[in-house]
Amino acid sequence: MKITQVLLRQHLGRMFKYNWFFHSRQTLGETGADHKLKELNISVIDPEELLNPPKPRIHAKPFFEHSITGYREIKDENHPDWKERPCFKLNTNDLLVMGTDQAQVLTKTLLVKEGLPDQIEGLIKDNSKEVDNIVKRIIQTSNIFDAHQEKLPVKKDPARPAWNFPRDYGLTDIRKSRNLAQSMIHLCELLCGPSIVGKRQLVHNGEVQVPLEKDGDLLMFNMTVDFMVTATKGLTPIEITEDLKDKTIPEIYPLSPIIYFPEEHFYEPVHLYPVTESSPWINPHTIFVYHDEENVKNITELPVKKNQLIARSLVKSFTTAASCAYQKYGADVKELPEPITIQCIQSNSQAFHFSVFQLNTLNINGTEGPKNFWWSMPEINLFDTAMYVKGRPVLEGYNREVFKRILAFYTNE
Repeated sequence: MKITQVLLRQHLGRMFKYNWFFHSRQTLGETGADHKLKELNISVIDPEELLNPPKPRIHAKPFFEHSITGYREIKDENHPDWKERPCFKLNTNDLLVMGTDQAQVLTKTLLVKEGLPDQIEGLIKDNSKEVDNIVKRIIQTSNIFDAHQEKLPVKKDPARPAWNFPRDYGLTDIRKSRNLAQSMIHLCELLCGPSIVGKRQLVHNGEVQVPLEKDGDLLMFNMTVDFMVTATKGLTPIEITEDLKDKTIPEIYPLSPIIYFPEEHFYEPVHLYPVTESSPWINPHTIFVYHDEENVKNITELPVKKNQLIARSLVKSFTTAASCAYQKYGADVKELPEPITIQCIQSNSQAFHFSVFQLNTLNINGTEGPKNFWWSMPEINLFDTAMYVKGRPVLEGYNREVFKRILAFYTNE
């Protein structure tokens, strides 16, 4: 064993703690100052009485009686929102059982043509290769190269319902659709220039709500518009060139148009529109509807049909146009002084559905009298595959027809 030199050093931290401990508990000696002050009739007060005065006891029970956390509100006839007349409410993720037929009866709408109006078809033009390359890059950025990771919905095998698959992480359809819509609208702005862009405004997650009378029942349409383009001037009403004599509203009897609508007694019959009346961009131009398979489901737990998804476009277009009509013309309007036209694009990040709705009347009772008009074209896919294959990004089956129609919608006035 090697004998080393003793350095006789002490740990400074230990000495500092010792001195701090010693001086913090050091008692002050009697100086006689308080006795001298009393002889001079000067009152002496203990500093603890000023620094730490006695605090009154507070009973916490009265505070928890009005607390929201852990308190369940009792809803009965004494609640301020309770109404004796029931209201049948349709929310943003609800689906109609009969699909477009029920939506047409509900909104008193005629399907004019299974396609877009002629004036919009005339705006569809071929894009250059540079534009197509940019759209392809947008698809790859939105569906492949986005580094965001979320827990994806649980996988289920109907043949093995008890089997638990490993959880997957990746991009949800909502995020893909949102990235695609925003990037494509930005590309439309670059292609159109300031003369058109200055007349447009973008609204995200706007809430629209419309209470309406339908054959003696009170209905409430409460929707969320995922992405909306507004304009300083409303779209020009579409001239009807088709013969509407053979066009009728579908018959769904014996089903009621409000079947499966929840009946509620607690509601506020107010009109909601995301743009104020004083704004120059009050007119709706184009709305984007995102399809989320996790939340948009049938109440019967049956598989969702394409017909039901297309009906969402009609209902959301009607609700948005109706809420704008009440904002512009007042709550008592029935027959509009001028029709309100709105374009709708629904997407699940791969399939796109284009439709155009024209609101002519808010009197949706029965099937007689003025009706609303609707143009709807079949779904088309933007691509076939956009994913990683063996570690490499792959985009196959790009369809240039989708962006051509988005650009035509944006330039339409």
